[in-house]
Amino acid sequence: MRLNSISIHPKLAAILDLFFGGIFLFLLPRVSVWWILVILVVARILVWFVLVRLSYYPTEIKRFWHLLTLIVFHLGITILLLFIEWNITWQLVGFIYLLFPIISFYLLPARRQNLLSFAQKPYRRWRFWCSVAGLYGILVGTFASISLQIFNISNLWILFLSTVLSGLLSAWWWYEYGVERNKKFWWWMLIISLFVFEIAWVLYLWPLGYFVSALVLLWLWYDIWLMGRFHLLPSGINWKKQISFFIINGLLLAIFLFLIVKWR
Repeated sequence: MRLNSISIHPKLAAILDLFFGGIFLFLLPRVSVWWILVILVVARILVWFVLVRLSYYPTEIKRFWHLLTLIVFHLGITILLLFIEWNITWQLVGFIYLLFPIISFYLLPARRQNLLSFAQKPYRRWRFWCSVAGLYGILVGTFASISLQIFNISNLWILFLSTVLSGLLSAWWWYEYGVERNKKFWWWMLIISLFVFEIAWVLYLWPLGYFVSALVLLWLWYDIWLMGRFHLLPSGINWKKQISFFIINGLLLAIFLFLIVKWR
């Protein structure tokens, strides 16, 4: 029997993913050698590759983008788990690690239906938040590697690499939300990458921990990405609807930084 002739129910894929995800979380704290960690991380990706390949996908939904979402989420949350020292927080993040991919499989339609209006939007939105969670973990790893001096390379290069990833992630999700890839599209990707680099450099100089620095950078990245998304769409930015969102975001960020965050 050929592999491409097999099609399993998305709910079954979710159950299988829970099983393999539990094995990964069980083994992760017990790894003490870097190359074993690499094998474990790659093995988890291979499991997803098989599950995505075997699961039923309507023609409107591409397997590749789901797999890419899972990989970004997996790498980011794994990095996050490696730096978390508090047991309760580790368990909470581990629960998120199990839950998010399961929901992404669960949102896949089990049969062909009216995807454009019924199933595709929540599935795409959930994948977006999986990617955002993965990006947060990668940003935590960026600031942690600088703070703890893990790599013997320039801090500018570390920030630059995370900036490139943020720009690529921005372009990916603009494309997923129907933005046309034209000259303005690529200029916006360059602009958001530049903004992220400048903000990351400022946060690097601030006396904040790497978890907080990554959260603030992600927060600002999302606001810029959202503004770019609406600007690039034919309808443009509806400032009457969006101005209140940005004002509330600014107030919440100020409250978070000055009343909640403990500065070093």
